[in-house]
Amino acid sequence: MSIVEIGALAQLVGAIAILLSLVFVVIELRKTFRQNDLANSLQQAIDFEKLNYAQMDENMAKVIPKAYRSYIGLSDYEKIQFEGYFLQRISIGLRTYRTADETAFKLGSDYLRNRLKLSMEEFFSHPGVRACFDSMNERNLIHGNEMLITLVGEDVLAQPVA
Repeated sequence: MSIVEIGALAQLVGAIAILLSLVFVVIELRKTFRQNDLANSLQQAIDFEKLNYAQMDENMAKVIPKAYRSYIGLSDYEKIQFEGYFLQRISIGLRTYRTADETAFKLGSDYLRNRLKLSMEEFFSHPGVRACFDSMNERNLIHGNEMLITLVGEDVLAQPVA
C-alpha cells in the first residue's frame, strides 16, 4: 500500500467519522427537543393546576362567582383577590398561546390555541370579568393587551358590560 492509498483511506475514514458524528448530533437534538416539549407541557399543566387550587380555596370559591356576576359589587379586598386571579389566568393563557407550537405535540398548535380561545371567551363572557378587565385596562395594569385581544377576540372584548 502506497502513501497515497493510505492518505485516501484516511480521508474516507475521516469523512465517515464526520458523517457519524453529524447523525449523533441530530439524534441528540431530537431528544433535547422532546424533553423541552415535555417540560413545557408539564409546566403548563402545573399552571392550570395552580388555578384550580386557587379556585378551591374557600375565600376564592366565594369571590369568583360573586365577581363573575358583578365586579363593582366586590369589596376592595375581594377586588384585589379577583384581580390577582384574573391576571394569573391571563398570563397563563398568554404563555400557553405563545408556546402552543412547542407544547401541542401531535394535536397541533391550532387545536391547543382554539381550546384556549374557547376557554378565554367563556371566561370573558361573565359581566364581572369584563368589568374587571375594563377597570384594570384603564389603569394600564394588563400586560400583553395586544396579545390578549388576539387570544380572546376583539369582538368579545368590545361587547358592552351588562
